Amino acid sequence: MTNAILTEAKLKANKKNALKSTGPKTPEGKAVVKHNALKHGLLAKEVVITIGEGAEDQHEFEDLLSDLNTQLKPEGTLEGMLVEKIAACWWRLRRAHKFEVGLIREQLDMAEEDYYEDETWDKKRKHRTEEVIYEEIRERKGWSIGWRKDKKSLLRMTKENRPLDEIMNWDVNWGWLRDKEEVAELLSNAGIDPDSKALSAIQLREFLTKQAGWDEKAIWRAHIELCAERVTSYKEEIEDLEKEIRKNRFKVQIKKLLGNVPDKEELDRLLRYEAAIERQFYKALNQLERLQRMRLGDKIPAPLAVEVAVNTED
Repeated sequence: MTNAILTEAKLKANKKNALKSTGPKTPEGKAVVKHNALKHGLLAKEVVITIGEGAEDQHEFEDLLSDLNTQLKPEGTLEGMLVEKIAACWWRLRRAHKFEVGLIREQLDMAEEDYYEDETWDKKRKHRTEEVIYEEIRERKGWSIGWRKDKKSLLRMTKENRPLDEIMNWDVNWGWLRDKEEVAELLSNAGIDPDSKALSAIQLREFLTKQAGWDEKAIWRAHIELCAERVTSYKEEIEDLEKEIRKNRFKVQIKKLLGNVPDKEELDRLLRYEAAIERQFYKALNQLERLQRMRLGDKIPAPLAVEVAVNTED
């Protein structure tokens, strides 16, 4: 009876003393404990990448392990090894999180380049960059300015009753006049190919005056209308090009938003890796708790093993 009482009293004293044990308090004592935390095993030496690309800070891991030892208060080699394993698991989880950030960062940084490398829906060309589109906009603005100047000149010349001969060398204007819808229809009805580049300004003038029944005022008027049509056409083309820029920017923005999550294959691999580390983390933590409670005299039931199978195919 006495032995039983003494045993129970001793157990209570052990528990009380264990709770009072807070480790060394002086800087010297803490430094000793910090180095003692690393004396057990290989994990502390092998888990940290110390050389090459992606090198990690060994002292940072040592500080982590020291803090865990201060908090968890392991006694003996086995408990120390479990604390070390907990630190290693946390270190590896942190590395997995960095890997995830790297995947996302890569997708975000490459989103715009990847978008412009993708083929368009018709598979005939790739998405054009803003630089290419802006160059086309500058060209069309330049052409539009040229046609505005031509219109202004033609209006002035007609007002002054200038002869049509003065613009017979305006080959570009006569070429576009040949393609003007009403003129192209007249040529086609006369059996002349309106797309024929061999039809000169002189020939077109003769055709319009002799076969189509136009007078020179009608030709002047057609040239002026042509200038206005070309300005309107370039304005519409510029608007379409600007829409293309806005559309591309929107698509790139969406691609970047989607890039905030790794693609399915990488994400599945990452989640499996993290889940495996977390299982090791909690297993080591639970084992440490059981050992410490057993050391303090608690009655610990046998561990319950549960096997879980997850099928995600459906």
